[in-house]
Amino acid sequence: MATIPAFETKTKFGELLDRVIGGEEIILARHEKPVARLIPEGSRSLEGIRRGAEGLEALQKDIAVFSAGRPGVSWKEFKSFVEEGRR
Repeated sequence: MATIPAFETKTKFGELLDRVIGGEEIILARHEKPVARLIPEGSRSLEGIRRGAEGLEALQKDIAVFSAGRPGVSWKEFKSFVEEGRR
């Protein structure tokens, strides 16, 4: 991921677009502070990533509620359950 100063962006915009098309993510900076990001179209959006993280947090809470008061599973038991599921 490259960081490009804003003044350089004006003169190299076509080149930057080519790099983005190639899959690179580019951060545009003004006075050395990031202000924008160029990403390939169709990439995961930050909002989508946030929704996924919120879903994982909700799942963790559900698991904690479900497993409250239940005995834990040792690593050895966990591995045996995994192996059993592969049969």
